Amino acid sequence: MARVDRKLEGWKEQLISKAGKEVLIKMVVQALPQYAMNIFKIPLSICRAIERKISDFWWRKNAVQRGIHWKSLDVLKRRKDQGGLGFRDLMELNKAMLGKQALGDSIKIREALWSRMFKGLYFPNGSLWTATKGARP
Repeated sequence: MARVDRKLEGWKEQLISKAGKEVLIKMVVQALPQYAMNIFKIPLSICRAIERKISDFWWRKNAVQRGIHWKSLDVLKRRKDQGGLGFRDLMELNKAMLGKQALGDSIKIREALWSRMFKGLYFPNGSLWTATKGARP
């Protein structure tokens, strides 16, 4: 959280265009928690706090004035062809990264205890590739 603050506060809003703000948010700020998201499930409160800081930075006019939020963050998270800016939803990114990690590990280590446990819980009659959403997803 403090690293996000430092990255956003270090830039002079008066000297950066909207396109520059977009690149800064996408390439720097949203990339900061990615390593931790690969390993841990980040609490919802932390993800929402980071997204709130991103939204405040996007709409702020300068370091002193707080800008008016003309669109909700949910609209800004939409793809560009759907009228948004393509900002990432950090909770969904966290789920995707953890799923990718579990998928890669389960393919590599089929005989591991945790791999067999997940197979018994979520797809006992098939494989990970044929699993459907069950009663306990």
